[in-house]
Amino acid sequence: MSADTTSKRATTALLRQFWAHIAVAALLILSVFYLDQSLPSELTAWSRILGILWCVIVALALSHIVHEWFHFLGALVGRASVTIKQRVHPLFFDFDFPSNNHSQFLWLSFGGLLGNILLIAYFALTHFQSGIVATSLLAAALGQFVFVLILELPVSLRVIAGQGPLTALTEHFSQGAPLFLRALLFGVITASIVAAALFLMS
Repeated sequence: MSADTTSKRATTALLRQFWAHIAVAALLILSVFYLDQSLPSELTAWSRILGILWCVIVALALSHIVHEWFHFLGALVGRASVTIKQRVHPLFFDFDFPSNNHSQFLWLSFGGLLGNILLIAYFALTHFQSGIVATSLLAAALGQFVFVLILELPVSLRVIAGQGPLTALTEHFSQGAPLFLRALLFGVITASIVAAALFLMS
């Protein structure tokens, strides 16, 4: 396969991933604004619960999409070698560890975390009519950020200390289920504290 053909396939795959993720993100954001406008002033217990659950789902889905695309943007800024998957996928690209160095991995890593921070800022600065929508989105996004931070930041710190990216990643995630449970626990605790604080302030 020629270099031109490979480049065209990669560009086509990237556009396919981009438009698919943009479409999902747009639908999620529109659904939240619709929910915000349509929630009645007097809510039943069930409508309150369903509204909160949907906002949490939206926040988690958007957090993932933004996080992965900022990973990708970080890789681009660092001029890293990546492979775009041909089929639409939530994890839409692979980082080529053998071809990239420590610095390029760190661009990738911190790019994803920056994406989470920007999404949190967006939720915090957007004016929602419903306190339930605003609080649920922000609490869930912050909880997801803590979850990701526990999973990813130790790997970056190992790489900064001089360990190879793939070795650092493998050793950190060799902890298995306890690592994910710990990240989930702290994420849920963070979201709960934020939600409680915002409800008390409203």
